[in-house]
Amino acid sequence: MAKRIVIELTNRCNLACQHCFSGRHGGNDDLSLDLLEKVFVEAKKLGFEHLTFTGGDPTVYKYFDELLAKVAEHDYRFSFVTNGYNFATSHKKILPYLSNLEQITFSLDGASEATHGALRGKHSYKQVIAAMRLAKDLDIPFSNNMVITRHNQHEIKDLAELAYRLGSSGLRFGHLMHSPITTANGWDLSLTERQQVEWKIWQLQAEYVARLPIAMAPGFSTEQLFPCAPLNMMEVNIDSQGNITKCCHLSSHGPIASQDDIVGNLETLSFTEGFLKLVAGNERLKRIKQAHFASGANEDDKSPCWYCSKYFKKVDWLKEFPENPWTRSLEDPKTQRIKLM
Repeated sequence: MAKRIVIELTNRCNLACQHCFSGRHGGNDDLSLDLLEKVFVEAKKLGFEHLTFTGGDPTVYKYFDELLAKVAEHDYRFSFVTNGYNFATSHKKILPYLSNLEQITFSLDGASEATHGALRGKHSYKQVIAAMRLAKDLDIPFSNNMVITRHNQHEIKDLAELAYRLGSSGLRFGHLMHSPITTANGWDLSLTERQQVEWKIWQLQAEYVARLPIAMAPGFSTEQLFPCAPLNMMEVNIDSQGNITKCCHLSSHGPIASQDDIVGNLETLSFTEGFLKLVAGNERLKRIKQAHFASGANEDDKSPCWYCSKYFKKVDWLKEFPENPWTRSLEDPKTQRIKLM
């Protein structure tokens, strides 16, 4: 796996999806090209070869054309995640750089118009399906992501068949990250329900092994303490304000959560300095997590994203939802918070 930088180019978006973190849309931030230029130069010296662009939606980034030219100039491979809504026009900007493109990931959160649209809005399903068909016709490599919620979990197999039929090169499922909106809407799955869905996905993976690669994003239940790329320094995350952060999920919870995951801002420190601070912080976090599990961890702490969300105080607002099954874990006396930096 090549080391990569995940860059949130903007927090502007052409959709307002119901399950999206509040920090990922509705803003007006676009990273400057000068800042990105400095990152691209320094990151190459540190062994980074791949850039992944997120948002918001990367295709609404003010400097998308110029960005792609700089990516090619510095000889990076790149990929990006998009809702596909304006792919009919934005794909033209990508065509000159196909030799650098790893893949496009289209977010597809249901196998039917009703299910996908309930999260992403009217017409969004037709737009993303049209985008996938266009990408296939133009031989642009693409894959799909699906966020699992209570309302769409019944369509995981249908979605796999749809992705395969439309020419997707892979399908990745990810658990819904806790946010006040999704929790209020009752879309969170309990740990047991998550594990039941995971079992179905592993079965699906075996069934489709010869047709479509199927995987899960980090966050599923595991005995591994450090299963994710950021903790193993194979991935560095930069948000739309220019902050180097521990993880793209942690950085997008919005203003109601703590900001303890921020390592520093690239306006005041170099990428190399931020990278070294991140290495030191991650090593300390690993020791803390090892000690926590040695003392007897909760079962739900085996969901890595939940463990970090709780540790970095991103989900304290859950205390306002005492009936939520995850709330009990916040009050467990074994949970010890130790200052990282």
